[in-house]
Amino acid sequence: MCCMHSLLPLIEFECCAKRFDELKSTGSSPVDNQYNPLMAAGENPVETLAVYIKSSLLDTRTEFQDPAIGQDSITITGRPSTTSTRNCSSESDKGPVHKGEESTDESQGPNMVIHVCDEAKNLKEDFVCPRDLLISEMKYFAEYLSVDAQRWEEVDISVHCDVHIFDWLIRYVKRNTKDGEAYEIPALEPANVISILISSEFLKMDSLVEKCIHYCHKNMNAIVATPCNMNCINANLVAHIADLFTHNELEELKDKRDKFKSKLFCKKIERLFDPEYINPDSRGNAATLYRCCLCKKLLTKETERRIPCVPGKINIDQHGNIVYVHIRDKTWEVHEYLIGLHEELKSWQDVYWRLWGTVNWLACSRCNQSFLCTEFSHCQYHPQPVLYPGVASALGSTGTGVYPCCNQKVLRFDPTTLPKGCKVRDHMTSLPSGNEDGDSLPSQTTKILNDLLHHRDVIVFLSLKNWTLQLLTLIFFVLFSN
Repeated sequence: MCCMHSLLPLIEFECCAKRFDELKSTGSSPVDNQYNPLMAAGENPVETLAVYIKSSLLDTRTEFQDPAIGQDSITITGRPSTTSTRNCSSESDKGPVHKGEESTDESQGPNMVIHVCDEAKNLKEDFVCPRDLLISEMKYFAEYLSVDAQRWEEVDISVHCDVHIFDWLIRYVKRNTKDGEAYEIPALEPANVISILISSEFLKMDSLVEKCIHYCHKNMNAIVATPCNMNCINANLVAHIADLFTHNELEELKDKRDKFKSKLFCKKIERLFDPEYINPDSRGNAATLYRCCLCKKLLTKETERRIPCVPGKINIDQHGNIVYVHIRDKTWEVHEYLIGLHEELKSWQDVYWRLWGTVNWLACSRCNQSFLCTEFSHCQYHPQPVLYPGVASALGSTGTGVYPCCNQKVLRFDPTTLPKGCKVRDHMTSLPSGNEDGDSLPSQTTKILNDLLHHRDVIVFLSLKNWTLQLLTLIFFVLFSN
């Protein structure tokens, strides 16, 4: 006799918390403890970030409504034993056999009777399904029904769940059988898809899980508008759903109560830190993010060779090219940086866009320098052209000029080519005449620039010069408006 008692995910917060504690105690928790190697490494600060995100973001908002699925246990026992670890009151101990299921296809093995107890509605109902079909569609049962043929009839299955949800699942299981012809093919709806997604993943119905995930992608606006509680969706499912969304599609998601949008953006943040993930939304990756202790810029291995440091940290390689040298700040920690960003920006959605801007870059056609998207407004320039003295001039050497706007000296031939200026403005990016990949899709540079311009209020932070200018303008306006 094989016996197993395992809780299924519930929509109610209390049952979900109970299930989480049980899974945590057994070491099989399905929620946010499955990160890529970068995040999972004990010595890496991103592990603490993951804990912080989960503790702050998953501070669940309990919704008081009838659960879309009340399933919380499955019991598989031998006939001589009790059929369930729970009691469900009803007019009879044995519920009615689901209509049309007495005559199932016996070519797929003996019929298995599943006793469903809906405690919320105080109902019992029995469902009949051929053994081979049951274990092929609901692989959860394969381990417990893979016994000798003479013992199949001794197995008793009791399920505590919403009768309508289990009826939907059984009709899906029988969709390609003779019995399935008597039923209308079950359809996913915004009101039931979350319950079916959670149940199908627990029962290991892989094809249905994929179907539910794609339905969620196409109908998320309608789903979040229903009274369903989405806190029971575990980390793996959230990641699969998030991968189907582009970051611009997520931006357009209308989730007034923020039931799911922030969770999806948190998965997008995790993807930015995944060194093995090919991200269609970002050519930059944050896995190697660090801060230079000299110029204080946030850099990665991809951007450190493009972004200049302080003037003294420049080398020349064997080909005569300028190589920028940055020094890692060992006191800087990425999780503290993101925690500070969340405290500053107040949402994981904005944290994602700021981080995205930190790891992506473009080239400026004005200053001929590469720049981080976060520094889009930092293009330095002088409003007046440089003046070079004549041969007999008393200003000094003919190789040195002066900008009259700020009296800054400049060499006629400056080998560093570093941008200098007393004012700042937006960088100007020249888009490629043809697509980089030779197809009709927008080039990567075009997509990055479009995303930058669309979200510049969050991505771009003001330079000190811009900030000082705006502050002086504000003071001037306040003083003279009074």
